[in-house]
Amino acid sequence: MLNSIKAKILFGKLLSRPDINKAYKMVGPEDSWYNTIKKVHESLAEIQMLPHETWQITSKDGLCLKAIYYPHDDARATVIFVHGFGSHAEREWAFPGLFYHSLGFNVLIPYQRAHGPSEGKRITFGALEHIDMMDWVSKVNKLTPSKGIVIHGLSMGGGIALQLSDKEMKNVACIISDAPTKSIESFFVNVSREVFNRKGDKVCERALADFKKQTGADVRDFDCTEIIKRSKYPVLLSAGSMEGLEELFEELKRNNPQPTEIIILDGCNHGNGMYKQTEAYQEKIKEFIAKYI
Repeated sequence: MLNSIKAKILFGKLLSRPDINKAYKMVGPEDSWYNTIKKVHESLAEIQMLPHETWQITSKDGLCLKAIYYPHDDARATVIFVHGFGSHAEREWAFPGLFYHSLGFNVLIPYQRAHGPSEGKRITFGALEHIDMMDWVSKVNKLTPSKGIVIHGLSMGGGIALQLSDKEMKNVACIISDAPTKSIESFFVNVSREVFNRKGDKVCERALADFKKQTGADVRDFDCTEIIKRSKYPVLLSAGSMEGLEELFEELKRNNPQPTEIIILDGCNHGNGMYKQTEAYQEKIKEFIAKYI
């Protein structure tokens, strides 16, 4: 009973709708993230000056989900971004969005369920969001037929992007996964152990049972190292050198029957490679997508 209460309190709060305005909140010059956050806000102001519109879809379970769409007059393809846990989607993807737009891409920035203007009370870490993303792919295909699509995810979004790797999606050319989570189960395990130490595994067991009851999803179906064995798309894996994801990336590369490339960005932490190693990362992205778009 006690473990059930602990699980409900911890994950009930953690997976409930977040205040996205806390994401990328401006910090002072003394903060190590100051230059990155400054770029985030400058890029958001810049991209919002481009012509754009709001798109929406209805999820399979009846939620109204919103996205911001930046069309390119001479579009060669479309990039669909998949944001991270608790993130402000437009802030997270403004800087990369400007880069892709400069390459001649339409840019679609969806807000995941339970984030920002999208409906929903609970985050499901990809169990339901990956289905939503497939619906966004269908929306792009309906409105921009015969154009190629790149899916680019970060953090939780990077994990969702990999969860999509075995799905049939029309016109999707390749996937880019930046600092991905390995699995939904590993997220629950790591959080439980961090908070409750040795008792964390029992709390995690209870939380996973509740999660399955609420979502209908078995977390064992969402291990990216297994999903990628059935991959239908080339994949670019990216992370900072301070994240320790090299071993996971090598396993993903071994398991993927499709071409897989890896870039480790020196001196970078979680999610800031695009900002701290801009030239190296952007050149790698250009080189990778040129093979498939």
